[in-house]
This record gives sequence, structure tokens and C-alpha cells, in this order.
Amino acid sequence: MNTTRFLNVARWNFAINRSQYMKLALGLFLAMSLPLLMFILKTIWVFGITHDTEWALASVPGTSLGTWMCSCFLFALPILAGYTFHNLLTKQTRIKELTLPASNGEKFLFHAIVTIGGAFLTYIVSYFLLDLIQYLYVGIIFGFSHSQWVPYVSIFFNDGFGAGDALYTSGLWFLVIMDLGLIAFVSTFVLGNAIKYKHNVLWTILFHWLMGFASLFLMGLCMPLFKDVDLEWLRDLDSDHVLATLKWGIAIFQIAVTAFCWWMSYRLYCRAQITTLRNK
Repeated sequence: MNTTRFLNVARWNFAINRSQYMKLALGLFLAMSLPLLMFILKTIWVFGITHDTEWALASVPGTSLGTWMCSCFLFALPILAGYTFHNLLTKQTRIKELTLPASNGEKFLFHAIVTIGGAFLTYIVSYFLLDLIQYLYVGIIFGFSHSQWVPYVSIFFNDGFGAGDALYTSGLWFLVIMDLGLIAFVSTFVLGNAIKYKHNVLWTILFHWLMGFASLFLMGLCMPLFKDVDLEWLRDLDSDHVLATLKWGIAIFQIAVTAFCWWMSYRLYCRAQITTLRNK
């Protein structure tokens, strides 16, 4: 990998697609800031009627903000992953992308960092920005020394690490499997964008829905087969050994899905053409 070429690719992409990146980041930030917006509107309404500062600030969003922001981020991350190869959307942008003076690996790495990494960066920076907005609003309207102000950054670190500690004590494997599952799920949207450049998010969601429907359908077909099967041998199994095997099996499967999605995405990116049967 040539660092100079990689930085040139980054400069060129940011120069061309700066507005699109800003729109995606701004959209995610605005969605995560809805609790603060509702708090501001509510304080204006309550204070206008009661003129009671403590009552107006009683609804300041605390830990609920962290839950809302995390939910927005988890919802938006797969969608943003579907924009990984947005530069291949049209014939004109494909020509520009394919003729860039850089290797496929350097261009692929940039797209992965700017979408997946950019989403994480927006999520973290949003806490600091919301902190600043709340501090300025409460300070200007009600006084900077008001005790009702709740810093969101502390909520992020306390709730984030607190939740991690709780999951760790209740079971490290549960946390690992959940994280690996999220990574694998997001990776399928990256692969979906490598396969189909237009409407790829909808196609990927449809694929997951069909896979879920097919799995439930097959389970329904297989259930009658176990009706007359003697399952007494299950009682002789070591439950701890079975549980450990199941945990490792799920983790290995999720890692394999993630590795396949990124490997196949890279291969498809390297084979990108101006016009194909899937992308005209």
C-alpha cells in the first residue's frame, strides 16, 4: 500500500463527495438529537406557562438519550454500509473511480474507512456536540451554573462501559456473539452494495427477509420428522460441553460470514466494469 496514493484518493473523494458525506453525517446526527430537541421545545412551553425553572428543566434527557442514540446508530449503520461503493452508482462515476491512479486495495480501504469508520466517528462526536448544544441552551436561557444540566459525555462513558461490565459479568460470550453478529450483519450490506449499486439496501433487506422466511419454513417442515424420534440420548450429554460447542460454533459461523462478505466484496470491487448485467 502506498500512503501517498491512498491520501490522494481520500483528497479526491472528499473534494467530489464532501456534500454527500456531510448529508449522511448530518442526517444521523439529527436523528440522534431528537430527544434534546424535544427537551428544548418542552422547556420553552413549560417555562412560558409556569415560569418555573426547575419544573421546566425536570425533563432533561438523561440515560434515555444514550439508549435512543445507540438505537439510531444501530439502525443507521447497515444503511450507511450500503453506501460503501456509492462512487460506482452511475456510469460516469464508475469511469472516474476505475481510472483513479491508485490500486484497488487502496480505493477499497478508503471506502470501507469513510463509511463504516465515519459512522462510528459521527456517533461519538454527536455526544460532544449535543453536550455543547445543551450547555449553551441551558446556560443562556437559565444560567450556566444551573444544577439541572446533565452532561451527555459522562452518560456515554458510564452507560457504555457500565453496560459492557454488566454483559461481561453475566457472560462474556454473550457480548462477543452480539458484537460478531452485528459485524456480520453490517458486512452483508457491504457485500450487497458490491453486487448491486442501485437500491442495494432494499435488495439486502429483502434477502435477509427471504432467508428468515425460508429458515422458519424449513423448521416447520422438519418439526414433524422429530415427532417419533427418541430423544432420551440428549439427557446423557454434558450440558456445559454442548453449550461451549454451541457458542464456538455460532462465533466461528459469524466470523466466517464476515470474512466471506468482505473477501467477496473486494473481489467484486476489483472486477467492477463500466456496464454489467447487474449494473447498467
